Amino acid sequence: MIKLKEVWKTYEKQGVEINALKGVSLEIMDQEYISIVGPSGSGKTTLLNIIGTIDIPTKGEVYFGDSNVTKLNDSGVSRLRRKELGFVFQSYNLIPDLTAWENVALPLFYEGVGDKNERKRRAMEVLKKVNLGERSNHFPSELSGGEEQRVAIARSLINHPKVILADEPTGNLDTKTSDEIISLFEEIYNTEKITLIMVTHNLKIADRAKKKIQLIDGEIKEVVD
Repeated sequence: MIKLKEVWKTYEKQGVEINALKGVSLEIMDQEYISIVGPSGSGKTTLLNIIGTIDIPTKGEVYFGDSNVTKLNDSGVSRLRRKELGFVFQSYNLIPDLTAWENVALPLFYEGVGDKNERKRRAMEVLKKVNLGERSNHFPSELSGGEEQRVAIARSLINHPKVILADEPTGNLDTKTSDEIISLFEEIYNTEKITLIMVTHNLKIADRAKKKIQLIDGEIKEVVD
């Protein structure tokens, strides 16, 4: 489904070039469950962002199916991101003055679903999948961290993506809640038949994936199936 060919990502900081990724080549198949691990600064988030088209490589090519993402214009990349990809972040990235269901439904608005009742109906469907239907009218400030992350997961599912990308999704959660969130991801992976790619510093969580990719200094050092 996703292929990276000799991908480099170079940043400039105070006049010095920093290679966050160094010639990374990788193939991700449909319906894989992958964890990406490595020390701080190893390029994990950069790799996830390039897979998710949030960032573009300095050199190299990225393919999504038969489409060369690096050749698409901005509108083409945005369309791909909206329709095919769902994102979950460590900090949840919820809008504080929207309720849970409104946060979940927001991508539908940008996708052109103008009817508010339809947006709410679809948002409620996915909120029930993450066991938050009864909290749909609560604002983020009224939710626990675990509940906020469940809202974020529901939002990532709203457009029925082929791929979910999660960047340290348990980083702000306690051990019990972290386990609940990972179990929820795995339930979604099994029932929705998606591809799940997760960056984590927690090796116990990483080991639960079907494949583990270890990054060190911007390079893939090991792939464990």
